[in-house]
Amino acid sequence: MALVLTIMKFILRGLFVTAAAGLIALPAIVASAQEAGVLPDADSGFAFDLLSQIVSGQPGQNIFISPFSAATALQMVANGAAGQTKTEMQRVLHTTGIAPLELNADCKTLNQSLNSQKAVVLDLANGIWYQNDFQLKPAFVSDNRKFFDAELAPVDFLSPSSARMINDWADKKTFGKIQGVVSFPFPPATEVVLANAIYFKGKWEEQFMKNLTLPRNFHFPDGSVKQVPMMSKRHSFSYQEGDGFQAVELPYVGDRLEMILFLPATGSSPQQLLEKFKGETWRDKILPRFSLYEGFLAFPKFKLDYDVTLNEPLEALGMRQAFSGNADFSLMADKPVCISEVKQKSYVDVDEEGTEAAAVTTVTVTALAMPMRPARNFTMIVDRPFFFVITDRQTQTILFMGIVNNPTP
Repeated sequence: MALVLTIMKFILRGLFVTAAAGLIALPAIVASAQEAGVLPDADSGFAFDLLSQIVSGQPGQNIFISPFSAATALQMVANGAAGQTKTEMQRVLHTTGIAPLELNADCKTLNQSLNSQKAVVLDLANGIWYQNDFQLKPAFVSDNRKFFDAELAPVDFLSPSSARMINDWADKKTFGKIQGVVSFPFPPATEVVLANAIYFKGKWEEQFMKNLTLPRNFHFPDGSVKQVPMMSKRHSFSYQEGDGFQAVELPYVGDRLEMILFLPATGSSPQQLLEKFKGETWRDKILPRFSLYEGFLAFPKFKLDYDVTLNEPLEALGMRQAFSGNADFSLMADKPVCISEVKQKSYVDVDEEGTEAAAVTTVTVTALAMPMRPARNFTMIVDRPFFFVITDRQTQTILFMGIVNNPTP
């Protein structure tokens, strides 16, 4: 009966079942992202670009980000951008050609859809804090309130209380997992800080038995080995073998959010996989190719805290003017300003019961007058560096993604 229920869930998710697995072949039907318009495609394109850029600057390191959080914070900022600044932001965010009203409406629809889930905890929040004598333009305020449900508050960035207010907000919205997202003193002439917070906690649809978690060897690219606790089970999985990788889907309770684990082939690496999984390849060639198999899976328990400044990766992707003296945020305010810092703090804990993850992205905007900071049967044993995403099946939105080069339970 358990296998029958698993097969039925698999069919209802809109994937196909292969005759080679002893089941009836069905046409592939990929989950529709229509309810969120074009936004999930844009977000996935930005997600792989951003992670690839971060990895290129931090080879061999554990990395965990929420591209969704970064994109949301930058979309709020882009509501105040104009001219070449806006063009570059749209290009990097993959939103070129989308009318601002349509884009904002898609953001609202997607946030409402994600927030509506009951089987897992998924909380999204946006905030904007501005210097109490700084005049934000009414349309900028209205758009971010209406479409992003952003909380707005005047503060004095010359007072430590402003940092406490923002940090308390981040702590509360992530249930204590993300703390100290800003520090005092702020950069000189700080006028606005925008932030997105995302918190997720979900249990696996099929949990791992703790008594089956055993030490196994984890192999590093330099040939060294260490033992780490690995969870394992034999089960019916949605699985695929692609060009240079194995992948398995691990759904959370509610059968909407899931983790997808990608194990690069021997001799390959997570970074090489990222170069393949961009834009249409992810949507059209990766997601539709999962099929139902019986198999054995073992992968490490791990916990990561990660902190990254995104200025350099975003500039490398082409978002340059927003950080420069030529920045045009004339739809945000009359006073000339630029972005001085985009920063993200994130956390993830994966164990036998499920996953807890959180991230806060902050964008600091400063006045331009001051200087700026620059199978059928298969066996998949994840015993070397691997790549993973946490995604929403219904909209194909990537909420979190990361690379584990050295698992730390």
